[in-house]
Amino acid sequence: MMLYEFSDTLKQITPKQIDDSRLTAGVVTMDLLKGGLAARVGFGAGLMEECERTEGRFRSAVDMADGHLFAIVSVREISGEQDARDRVGLFVKKNLMLIVSLRDDDESIPAALEETLTRLNSKTVSLERLICAFFERLLSKDGSDMERFDHRIAGMEEQIEDNTTGKRFNGEVLALRRQLLVIRNYYEQLLDLFDAMLENEADLFATKQLYHFRTARDKIARLSANAQLLRDSLVQVREAYMAALDYNANRIMKVFTVVTTVFLPLTLIVGWYGMNFQHMPELSSRFGYPAVIVLSILVVVLSLLFFKKKRLL
Repeated sequence: MMLYEFSDTLKQITPKQIDDSRLTAGVVTMDLLKGGLAARVGFGAGLMEECERTEGRFRSAVDMADGHLFAIVSVREISGEQDARDRVGLFVKKNLMLIVSLRDDDESIPAALEETLTRLNSKTVSLERLICAFFERLLSKDGSDMERFDHRIAGMEEQIEDNTTGKRFNGEVLALRRQLLVIRNYYEQLLDLFDAMLENEADLFATKQLYHFRTARDKIARLSANAQLLRDSLVQVREAYMAALDYNANRIMKVFTVVTTVFLPLTLIVGWYGMNFQHMPELSSRFGYPAVIVLSILVVVLSLLFFKKKRLL
């Protein structure tokens, strides 16, 4: 548990020291809320039930009523595993931002908030700036991670061009596309949250400070659009891969066609001279056998020249 109060300096406080007239922020647990903090800050029973639900939804309805805002947020490291995500509850009132830690295996959420607080000016910071700074810290590495996804897709395109794709290439493309879908949904839930804060139905935020939300929302929207663009690029990569497979298959079929066509007249010659008629003139000819050999070679050469001229070889 960590609670900080902004005054002339940033100082750590206990739940009993919370002053409604001073800006306060912190990360708390469900046990701490049940121990009396919920009643102290107006964290209702309905919100407690929402926190205790275990479903892993991405899109969560934002509750903005009775002078507070509450939302369940799935926080994701987009470069990590698809199922590796933290889950927090965001509770905001006048001069108060509480982050309820619901799932945080690596304790990254308190570290993110603490780093955010140390970068803000405790004398001039506002509630709106504090919220945006926290989410900006969570998204600080996403731009470079998106760039790595871009390089990975470019590498896949080079594999197709160099014909070095393996048997698992198609599965890798589909897995990456699913991962980008999860990432896009992650950004969509954040957009829902910031849209609700911009609407400010409960008059919770200062109108002059709403530009902080617009700036943060624009950044998230760009990340979401980038994720969708990368997904679309993967569609093109898969189409190029399937086209390459078709091209290789066509090349193989072309070789088989040429071989079959070349050997078709040879088969005719063999069948013709394989007939055992008594009065076949070549049977008694001294040069009959060499003549058939020369004829067969000539057929092969002429056939190959024909296919080369037609650019089939």
